[in-house]
Amino acid sequence: MRFKFGHLMGAALLFFVGCSAPKVTTSYRSIAEQAVAAGNYEAATENWKLYFDQQMLDNEPIAPELFAEAGQMAFKANKPELALNWLKQAQASNYDNAEMYVALAELYKQENNLSKELESLEFFRASYPTADQKQVTNRLFEIYTEINAREKAVELWNAMSAESQQEERYLEAYFGLQKQLKNEEVADSVASALLNVNPNHTKALEWLGAKYYNQAEDRYQKEMKAYEKNHTRVQHIKLTQALKEVTADFRKSAEYFKTLWEQEQDSKYATYLVNIYNRFDDKKTSDYYRKFLK
Repeated sequence: MRFKFGHLMGAALLFFVGCSAPKVTTSYRSIAEQAVAAGNYEAATENWKLYFDQQMLDNEPIAPELFAEAGQMAFKANKPELALNWLKQAQASNYDNAEMYVALAELYKQENNLSKELESLEFFRASYPTADQKQVTNRLFEIYTEINAREKAVELWNAMSAESQQEERYLEAYFGLQKQLKNEEVADSVASALLNVNPNHTKALEWLGAKYYNQAEDRYQKEMKAYEKNHTRVQHIKLTQALKEVTADFRKSAEYFKTLWEQEQDSKYATYLVNIYNRFDDKKTSDYYRKFLK
């Protein structure tokens, strides 16, 4: 007859060697530890439960590190309620280790308990500086941006790995943060980084398209007014040079808005393109986009 490993490990083993040999009982704790070594976290969890039940029945104390170990096994066995219960008991006895707090944070996340998750992550980051911080730092950055803790989020960004700083979701969050802080130069840089990762990122395209359009239009108006006031040869040379730079910025803006137009024929994009091609004296292209204005 074949037995499943989990059932085998869940049984207390009793051996008798002759009539006079002493009785040897393999404890539930030992079985649990054997199951862990075999990668059977479900069997380990069941035997930890049996062990704790027996200890309480016998009125024997349970060391907090055993609750922590068992809680981590229950977490791996996808038994969140049991895992959280045991880990809380370990924590209540002032026991802690790095892995325990990572597990606690994930369990609180599953419960949508943001404050407790944040508390666990912050404790981990402060208490275990030599541990692998990447996962915790990234999640803390997400939480800080979510709760609008801007200064903390910026601090965490600078602590994140270069690899994480190139991930679209983190770049997008940092981009939004810098826009809120009105750090336009940083936002420009992050928008460009976003487009390197995702050339069709709508918000980054809109940001840079509007940036170069406004920069070009403001410069155009300024230089034209200066020339209107002073029709000298020197002023004309200055205007000609300025218009080269204005044209370059309008072309950059047009590329961003044409990419957006390919994504969605939105009238707000058409408005920019009409104005840009008017500046280029390209009536045909300007009239094409004008048809889409509302």
